[in-house]
Amino acid sequence: MNRKAYKPHPEESLVLNKQGDAGRVEEQSVSVQVMIPMELDPKMRVIGFFALDNEELPEGSQKNLNEITGTPFKAELAGLTVFVGPVVQNLQDNYIKALFSLADSIDRCDQSAHSQTTALWSRRIAQCMQLSSEEVEEITLAARLHDVGKAVVPREILVKPGPLSENEWSIIRHHADYSATLMDPSPGLKNIKLIVLAHHEYYNGCGYPRNLRGEEIPQGARILAVADAYSTMTTGRAYRPPISPEQAKLELMRCSGTQFDPEVVKVMIKLLGRYQFF
Repeated sequence: MNRKAYKPHPEESLVLNKQGDAGRVEEQSVSVQVMIPMELDPKMRVIGFFALDNEELPEGSQKNLNEITGTPFKAELAGLTVFVGPVVQNLQDNYIKALFSLADSIDRCDQSAHSQTTALWSRRIAQCMQLSSEEVEEITLAARLHDVGKAVVPREILVKPGPLSENEWSIIRHHADYSATLMDPSPGLKNIKLIVLAHHEYYNGCGYPRNLRGEEIPQGARILAVADAYSTMTTGRAYRPPISPEQAKLELMRCSGTQFDPEVVKVMIKLLGRYQFF
């Protein structure tokens, strides 16, 4: 991954210094849609960003991310380090931590611990299904990062107190794609990305974004779908109050075989009895 010095371009593109093989510095214009805070100094100040240039991200991604994370993106940032992908091995952990920070920012918007609660239930389900330790860790990580794509969705949609319009729902339904796009630069997240991309697919094929059905849906995504739904129902959203654990349990059972994998639901019901809904 190249490391570049950043200075803002008047037309909101970036002019980056690129180090050539022979040590020659060339000037190159790169249109960047979103800059992800990635590197901190000892005082926890942002000193480095990852520049992700991808046409699949929505217009206004940078503005949305800044508003959700509270990260400034101004001319005063000139001189900071900018990384451009793919993410090399020694920076994998930094990039994943940056995505964790995005997940935490989204939870703060929701005034919840949704990503962490979803990860906890996903881990419990995967372990109860006796998956390998590697699979358990992948599913847990996918659950922790499943909503990072919401960081490029307008904040006013995430915190809207009333019902979402059809257009707003259309934007929200793209968040799994956006999450996968944000994971693209990291080769270490290849398997995680496949789980996240499919976590809103329905067992009967009526979900999104690709209308997968049954075992076409990765097992990790089928587990994540149940954990995500339970966490969402019991913690609520800005546009919908939470329901009781018992009501959420009944809803999972009602949607077993249509929205959710019946086997995963059975395991979740068993776990809810064991952990008394917590």
